[in-house]
Amino acid sequence: MSTPTAKTRRLTAGSYAHLVLTDEAEAAAENSQTPVVDLTQKLLAFLAQSDVVPGQRLAGERQLAEQMGVGRSVIREALKLLTVLGFLEVRQGDGTYLTNKTSNLLPRIVEWGLFLGDHSIDALIEARSTLEVSLAGMAAGAASEVDKDRINTVFAEMQSSAEDRDLERYAKADIAFHLAIAKASGNPVLEGVIINIRSLMQTWTDKVLNHVDLNESLALHVPIMNAINDEDPAAARTAMQHHMDEAIANLRKTTSSMSETA
Repeated sequence: MSTPTAKTRRLTAGSYAHLVLTDEAEAAAENSQTPVVDLTQKLLAFLAQSDVVPGQRLAGERQLAEQMGVGRSVIREALKLLTVLGFLEVRQGDGTYLTNKTSNLLPRIVEWGLFLGDHSIDALIEARSTLEVSLAGMAAGAASEVDKDRINTVFAEMQSSAEDRDLERYAKADIAFHLAIAKASGNPVLEGVIINIRSLMQTWTDKVLNHVDLNESLALHVPIMNAINDEDPAAARTAMQHHMDEAIANLRKTTSSMSETA
């Protein structure tokens, strides 16, 4: 069989540009140096901002490769990574679909962002840290006895679940502890912000607690609770800052190790 001429290749590309890549174009794309993680970030941003809805099938590998200007092998690896993260669902013989496990994509987007090193997620993490420190100080100065009892009760639940090594129950109590502090601050606006970023808190907590000792985590909460009970705003801010610093370090360590093994 004779080798196709350049003219034939151009005709092929012109006739089927929306479906396939020519041999030459695909070969060039396969040699692209675009890292898989970088491409995965671009795919993530595209899917998060597009009109693709949960349960909808994505375009095929060839079409995505053409749209992104990379080879099919790179697209394939990026799709695998998003599948591992739970973003996509592969149905054998039918295609790849946006997962329909949840109608709220924010928790998943936060998780993917953490995994992929999204700088916008970094900003969100820093914002949470700053907010938590401020709220702890405010709670120490404004908490009522009812607020203190609520914080102490949630802490007791954390302690009990840590003793039982019940990770899921501990994670729920951990989030409840921070929400109780926000409520005790007496500032409903800032409390609302914390409530609205609960998805971030859930993802953050789940990732960190899978890689730390629960008793060590619990110990970081003790000085925060004590400072609020003692009505010492400065001590509460210091204790919360230490807790946030440790949590951020553990989160970085966790997501870094995940990326290296992906």
